[in-house]
Amino acid sequence: MFFRNKPAVAPDIRKQTIAVWSPGGNNTSVVSLSLAKSISAHTGTFLVELPCLGIPRLAVESGLMDRSNHVDEALLEYERKGSSPTDFCVSAGQNLAVLAANPYALPDHPVVHKVCAADTLQKFPEFCAAQAFKNGYQVVIFDCQGVLASPMTFYALRLANKIILVVERPSDIAWSLLNKRRLTDGYNIDADAFVASAIDERYLGEISEVLRCPVLPVSKLACLAVSGHRETATALQRKQAALT
Repeated sequence: MFFRNKPAVAPDIRKQTIAVWSPGGNNTSVVSLSLAKSISAHTGTFLVELPCLGIPRLAVESGLMDRSNHVDEALLEYERKGSSPTDFCVSAGQNLAVLAANPYALPDHPVVHKVCAADTLQKFPEFCAAQAFKNGYQVVIFDCQGVLASPMTFYALRLANKIILVVERPSDIAWSLLNKRRLTDGYNIDADAFVASAIDERYLGEISEVLRCPVLPVSKLACLAVSGHRETATALQRKQAALT
């Protein structure tokens, strides 16, 4: 674990997992990295990109282009030896560890095709979070690329205390709503776990109206990690509902 300095007066941040997910397959790395940096100003944060689509976005976004330490190697070594994913992360600051997808991976042979055991992809998110907590990280953020049929994405979403739906444009809203309903109605995920966000803040009103969940700009997402965030999100949702 990287050495971390504690702030003099820290907010109350409980141990938790957060999934940053775009059902439409958009680039979530901008949102997840910004969120991780904001939370890491207060507590140890572990950001891992799950390469379900095989697109290495986080390494490029963060500038951490490491050939040896990445989630592809962590996933394979977990299957082979039970190795901890924290052994393969890269420091992005005193309080932030990043485990990005391999930016040098071959597009026709992604890591999800290299695993052997059927349950490796299913178990990896929970193992990753458990190892991060064991090593002293307080918040684990999953950057999710895949659809619900992707094992790592699905199990990360089920594990998460909070799911941030990233909507890039209005055409993504309907598909995001369908996925949200499937998770709440089909898999009993708490509707209060969902928060939406958009890089382009022009669409925040439309997103709130359709998805019926709190909507926050990227710069405000870090408040979700603070204890009492449920009350804050609920109040925001009520305010938005009154406006619509």
